[in-house]
Amino acid sequence: MIERRRAAAHAFVIDINAPFLNDDDFHHLAKVLRLRSGESVSVSDGRGSWRICQYEMTAALSTDDSVVHSETHPRSLTVAFSVTKNDKPDLVIQKLTELGIDHIVPIITERSIVRWDSDKGAKNQARWQKIAREAAMQSRSVFLPTIHEVYPSIEKFVNSYGPNIAVADPEGSALTEDVSTLVIGPEGGFTHQEMDLMPNRVSLPGGILRAETAAVAAGVMLSHMRSQHG
Repeated sequence: MIERRRAAAHAFVIDINAPFLNDDDFHHLAKVLRLRSGESVSVSDGRGSWRICQYEMTAALSTDDSVVHSETHPRSLTVAFSVTKNDKPDLVIQKLTELGIDHIVPIITERSIVRWDSDKGAKNQARWQKIAREAAMQSRSVFLPTIHEVYPSIEKFVNSYGPNIAVADPEGSALTEDVSTLVIGPEGGFTHQEMDLMPNRVSLPGGILRAETAAVAAGVMLSHMRSQHG
């Protein structure tokens, strides 16, 4: 991590053995960061492999150091959240990526204000993937999270992920190391029927949190628990 922090920039590439910046990243390094020839850039494939390269004023990077392979953590972390209006989901995606959450799952719940069709869902997923990529670059991560398609209901999410998930609830118990998936409800909360599908309850710090605050708090708690227990 020290080498990546010392690098002038961090980017993701398709081929770690022949690193080549895409147009957006090249523009960012050249025009926004104004990197000079010879400055170091860390690159990753988003799956744990990374290396230090040299920026030479072109999209192709000169390779210096050998490739380093970071092992995937055996305990994958997931935060699922009810989609809210405006740009709040963008903030959730950004912060959960910075915190190292592996799977980010948007869900439409019974009290969700936002309604989706397949076209809107695809466009937003593409935007969220871009937001996650930029957040991972900023935080110098070598892993890109999986931004899942929007689940149309809590029932379908539970059927996919199984019963060993926990829902954030002010009356829930403390987070334990056996919980790796937390579900965050909308501003109006889940219905009784939805809550019955998720019998495990975990409390978050503070009082009644806004949906986006609760999602970030869940990410902090899960990341801290993983770092403490390995």
